[in-house]
Amino acid sequence: MNYVGVDLHKERSWFYVMDENGKRISSKSISNKIGILKEYFESIPKPFTLAVEATYNWYFFVDLAEKYADKVYLANSYELKAFAKRNKKTDKIDAKLIADVLRKGYLPSVHIADKKTRELKESLRYRMNLIKDRSKTIFRLKALLDKLGLQATGDFTTNKALGNIDFTVIPAGYHSLVKKYIEQLEWYRERIYGYYKDLEKRLSADQDIINLISIPGISFFSAALIKTEIADISRFKNFNSLCSYAGLAPRVHQSANTSRNGPLSRNRCKNLQWILIENAIHFIHAMPNIAKKHEQIKKRKGYNTAKVATARDMLKAVYHVLKEKRPFFINENSLIRTHAAPALCGV
Repeated sequence: MNYVGVDLHKERSWFYVMDENGKRISSKSISNKIGILKEYFESIPKPFTLAVEATYNWYFFVDLAEKYADKVYLANSYELKAFAKRNKKTDKIDAKLIADVLRKGYLPSVHIADKKTRELKESLRYRMNLIKDRSKTIFRLKALLDKLGLQATGDFTTNKALGNIDFTVIPAGYHSLVKKYIEQLEWYRERIYGYYKDLEKRLSADQDIINLISIPGISFFSAALIKTEIADISRFKNFNSLCSYAGLAPRVHQSANTSRNGPLSRNRCKNLQWILIENAIHFIHAMPNIAKKHEQIKKRKGYNTAKVATARDMLKAVYHVLKEKRPFFINENSLIRTHAAPALCGV
């Protein structure tokens, strides 16, 4: 078996090919044009496995490599740093490192989602970007109105708030600019509304999505985002693995008789962590026992710690709903239940 490490960039990539003894077979920079990549893949001695760092543009490369390699891996960029040299870094060294760690069986890898999941994930990110862009436009409009002495307040995502803008106190020279901001916000509202309708139509028959929506605080969009970020629940052997993946487990520093918990890990699924923490407040309102636990933790450790703890409890519900393929339900004491009635993940 031969081993291929690839340092992927936008226009070119460095390939390093070695045999099972670590001896170099080939090392060169290749253009990322599809035709040139195909020719090079065909020239690599078979059989071979390939690993490429999980950069932003890995989709096309992995799809192509899977046609030639026995197995393709996505290397975890964050964890791969532990193997890297501290004083020297080049594309060739990075590619060699990936190939060598792959050969030795220590490669830290990430899950490669199927094409359908990737398409949905990009669609959800489009919606997230629409919301971000709309928020920026609102901030700019409010800042302009504040400069003109209007002290802008309210929810500018609604027609009512935009219709309440008083043009009689706005200098005539600014009327056109304010109207353009309003038109822009109306455009965002139409696109976001249309997006939701298309998303519901596209996923209305997905049973996992329907089951996730039954959890308090999870909307159609949230359910779709959670499912695509988890991709395949069976790849997590237990809840603790999923909790770590979502970035909701604190770092642990232990040596001899000393042990302390640190902040949340940066090596996490950022979007999954974000959506759970954002929706935690709705989960609190719907679950009396969770609200009680949240208040207790908030008194001892502060609001942020309590909110993360609630997000973990919410993720526990997600885990069992996806694992057992059933809707969420609450017993008479408002406790999260499964067939085995496990306890909630604590702080």
